[in-house]
Amino acid sequence: MFGQFASFVDLLQYRADSQPDRTIFTFLADGETETDSLTYGDLHTRAQAIAAYLQTHKAKGERALLLYPPGLDFIVAFLGCLYAGVVAVPAYPPRANRSFGRLYSIIQDAQAQFALTTNELRSKIASKFSELGNSKFQCLATDNLGIDLAEGWQDPN
Repeated sequence: MFGQFASFVDLLQYRADSQPDRTIFTFLADGETETDSLTYGDLHTRAQAIAAYLQTHKAKGERALLLYPPGLDFIVAFLGCLYAGVVAVPAYPPRANRSFGRLYSIIQDAQAQFALTTNELRSKIASKFSELGNSKFQCLATDNLGIDLAEGWQDPN
C-alpha cells in the first residue's frame, strides 16, 4: 500500500481523510498510564499548523532542532518538519544548570537555523540561544499554536 504514496506526508494525509478519528499514537507517561493520544486527524492538522508556521519563517530546506520532553509534541513537531520540507534534528532538551556546549555543538554541526520546543522550555532556554551570535537562529514554541494555522499550509512537494 505504501507504494501508492509519494511520501510519508501523502500517506498520513490519506489516513487523516479516511480514518480521522482513529488513534495513531498513545503516550504512556509511566509506561502504563495513558496520558495523551493523537488521532490521524489531530496529528495531520497539528503537523500542518507547525508546517505553516515554519513556512512563514522561510524554513524550507533548513534544519530545525527538536527540543521536547517525552510526549507527543515531539512526534507532531517531527511531522510538522516533514510537512514543511524542513530537516528535523532531534536532541534532548538541556537540563537545568548544565552547560549548553553540547547543544551549541549540535546546532553548529547541523547548521540548524531553528529550535522547536514547548513554551515552557522556550522561556527557560531562549536567552541561551542569543549567545550563539547567529542573528538568524530562532527558537519557536509549537505547543500552543492555533490549529487555524493549518489552513495556510502549502505542500512543499
